[in-house]
Amino acid sequence: MEIKDAGKALLEAADRFNLAGDFAEAEKLYDQLLTQNHDQPWLLATLGTLYIRTQRYGLAITLLQYAASKIKESEVLTNLAIAYKYSGQYDKAMHWFNEAIKYNPNAETYSTYAGMHVNVGTPEIAVETANKALKKDPQHAMAHWNKAMALLELGKWETAWEEHEWGFDAKMRVRRNIKDKPYWDGASGKKIVVYGEQGLGDEIMFASMLPDLMVENEVILECHPRLKTLFEKSFPGLTCYGTRDKEKITWPEDHEFDSVVSIGSLGKWYRRERSEFPGIPYLKAEALPRGNKFRIGISWTGGMKQGRVRTRSIPLSWWKPILNVANVEFVSLQYTDSDADIHAVNAEGYDIAKRQEAKASDYYETAQLVKSCDLVISCCT
Repeated sequence: MEIKDAGKALLEAADRFNLAGDFAEAEKLYDQLLTQNHDQPWLLATLGTLYIRTQRYGLAITLLQYAASKIKESEVLTNLAIAYKYSGQYDKAMHWFNEAIKYNPNAETYSTYAGMHVNVGTPEIAVETANKALKKDPQHAMAHWNKAMALLELGKWETAWEEHEWGFDAKMRVRRNIKDKPYWDGASGKKIVVYGEQGLGDEIMFASMLPDLMVENEVILECHPRLKTLFEKSFPGLTCYGTRDKEKITWPEDHEFDSVVSIGSLGKWYRRERSEFPGIPYLKAEALPRGNKFRIGISWTGGMKQGRVRTRSIPLSWWKPILNVANVEFVSLQYTDSDADIHAVNAEGYDIAKRQEAKASDYYETAQLVKSCDLVISCCT
């Protein structure tokens, strides 16, 4: 990047703020630099990448698109593809990923493109693309992770779980050191600490394997605090601590145990083929009191801004054809801020009930609300 001498110190400072995650300060300095260096495509590309990290995808696309017209560098083209991906414009994202690969078919670009194919539901191509990344760099952790996601979608469980372990190196999963105990190796007859990981939904999903682990082992679970009551009531005999979100914990001093394991690693022991999925309910809750109407719980928005929220949501206004069915009570199960959506629809004469349990700090209350429903209709949350 060619910056006039007077601006080099400013650029170094901006880059330091950017790397440290202080995007507001970095943006101020990049903006100052642009007043004298507005024709520098690398500077525009850098600022565009900052806008990706701050989830301002329109600005990111604008700057990166201009930069890409001036310099054909894989990094710029890949970041433009990522901006289109996060904005939900998958066709354009694919175009720019292919352009990036054309100029520099490196492991990073192949890996990111593989993740794109996971997002759009083409797992076979995702595996193929991840393998190209791994041919370039066999230790590319994110390529292994994207391959794992695709293999899980394809139901190739045995291979998928082995790849899933690369999530630690890819920073998609967290290693938790508890009393310096070794990681569980699958041996039975042990006392094991299991710690939760990833999102609440992931932790709930992986919890289906706790009964398998508890058959031949004594288990202590460290979970998200919002899940503690639900798990205690669902898995009798399970010792549970809601301290997953705390760095310093004291309860391990009260226990002797042999090893620790992440809840997401249980799949490689208990879900290696389809027949090992029991397909039975495993969460337990007492239903909330309710009236005589048929109760339907609905949820219409899923994911975070970078979690395919556009493809995981159904605008509540689109639900109106079914919201006026006689003798039916519709209850919101939406855990995000949805008051404006509900108010807009109810102002047209509909009656969607808002219950505090949907946003409860204790997910057992949410489970009670779900249990009280006769039917649940939901997008992928």
